[in-house]
Amino acid sequence: METSQRYTPLRLYRRRRKEHFREQMKNLRLVVDWTVWVYLLVPGLLYLVGWYTSLWTKPLPVWATGLPLPVLTGLIEVVMLTGGVLIFVEEADVLFLKSRPLWIRTLMRQGLYRSCLQHLGKMILITALTAPLWSRVYEMSNLQIALMAVWFGAVASFQSITLHMTKVRHTGWRRWIQMIPLIIGIGYMTIHATSWMYGQTWKILFGIVIIMLLLITVGQMRLVMKGTFEGDVREDLRSRLQLTAIMLSRAVSKPKAPRTRSIIFRKPRKLLRNRSIANRTAEIAFKAFFRNSATMKLYLQLGGLSIAAVALPPFPVNVIVCALLIIMLTVMFYRSWDVFATSDYVQLITYDSEALHLAGSMMVRMLFVPIGIFMGFTLGLAWLGWMVGILTAAGAVAFGLCVLSIAGWVRLTRA
Repeated sequence: METSQRYTPLRLYRRRRKEHFREQMKNLRLVVDWTVWVYLLVPGLLYLVGWYTSLWTKPLPVWATGLPLPVLTGLIEVVMLTGGVLIFVEEADVLFLKSRPLWIRTLMRQGLYRSCLQHLGKMILITALTAPLWSRVYEMSNLQIALMAVWFGAVASFQSITLHMTKVRHTGWRRWIQMIPLIIGIGYMTIHATSWMYGQTWKILFGIVIIMLLLITVGQMRLVMKGTFEGDVREDLRSRLQLTAIMLSRAVSKPKAPRTRSIIFRKPRKLLRNRSIANRTAEIAFKAFFRNSATMKLYLQLGGLSIAAVALPPFPVNVIVCALLIIMLTVMFYRSWDVFATSDYVQLITYDSEALHLAGSMMVRMLFVPIGIFMGFTLGLAWLGWMVGILTAAGAVAFGLCVLSIAGWVRLTRA
């Protein structure tokens, strides 16, 4: 009897919450050099404070003044999807807590409270960071901005609990079939309700009351759910290890499932009509580049970033950026060729040095031409229109091929 009075469900929750916090801090200390982070965070915070102050005191950028309210609400909705519910249930609890519904319900209730407070704090911070937009672009008062923070916090809490109920009930593809329509529906209602409440204090208060009632309802539904103990343990373990998985993903590559066939170039089709040794080697290197998922992903990322880097700056800055990107891509593509040229496959075959040089030049041209076309077309399209985009695409490809030829000649003279 004394033991049960000394060790209560609330104390169990507090102990596990404290252990979870210590575990997360221990993991951070193992991978983070705080001395380096101090040198990075202090200038970053100073820059952030200066930039945030300028949003209040200086004229707003063009992108901010023309930002529609549904777009801003949609971005905030993406932030709401982060985080979840952690109720601190473990596998060993099946021997004790599963037969004591009061203990399980206490852990669950405290976990829901903790989740709601976390989401409320997160949305208060996000609303404070976007307060210049709410105040200067949408002309809301300080009271309305504070109420919007509460509204977003309540919506984020409601969304996290609702999604958590789906996660503990389903696994695999059934989970995604349930979650995707739910996320789309809640996101649409949030954007629509926020637009409806825009500029009206009583509407914001009414929305907060409605979402609070819904939050209490789903909270009670979560407390009375039965047969979800295994799902609770599974989701708790996933949430506790989420930070550790993110940190390890930077140091340890995720094991890949064995693949018997490649995604692209599955059939041995010819890409070049001329079947010389150099062309066939370049074709093999080109196919090997895209059959490797890592290099193919890097290629797509570089292409997307290059197009964005050319489209965003004004003229003539984007022309300079385009030229610099072509030079950078030239260096990277030739390094990719060097990896293939020094591989075990090439070492097995006796190649003539001239044929190997021609194969490398052909391979990097094949890699560059698609990105060069898109970069050049985007440059002209952002400048004067699609007709000019065709001309600039041809110019970018011609300039790129010239740079590739010069780089190949330099490599040949150094060899």
